[in-house]
Amino acid sequence: MSFKLFPRQRTTPASIPLFSSGALTLSARVQWLDSKGLVDPHRFLHRHLRGDWGDLDEPERRANRAALESGGPLASRYQVTPRLALEVITDEQRSLTVIQLPEEAVAH
Repeated sequence: MSFKLFPRQRTTPASIPLFSSGALTLSARVQWLDSKGLVDPHRFLHRHLRGDWGDLDEPERRANRAALESGGPLASRYQVTPRLALEVITDEQRSLTVIQLPEEAVAH
């Protein structure tokens, strides 16, 4: 007899994108991390596009849900390691998505 103590639960909100992202810009630091194989920014982009906002609190999640309806900017934050986080930000027109570290100031 076989059974699971902890049944697998679906953790991603959707398997298909909720919106398109237009152009993608990686900050210089994220490009460096990607070039060294230390982080895969596209993994976080795909989560963002599916509505998995990562480590946002409930008011930030509500703001994203409202932005999907009204055309506002969308933001996600992912804690990659205890000392490394990524932000994914899509503009109001859905024409540009930027992936950056929280301490970076990338114009978008």
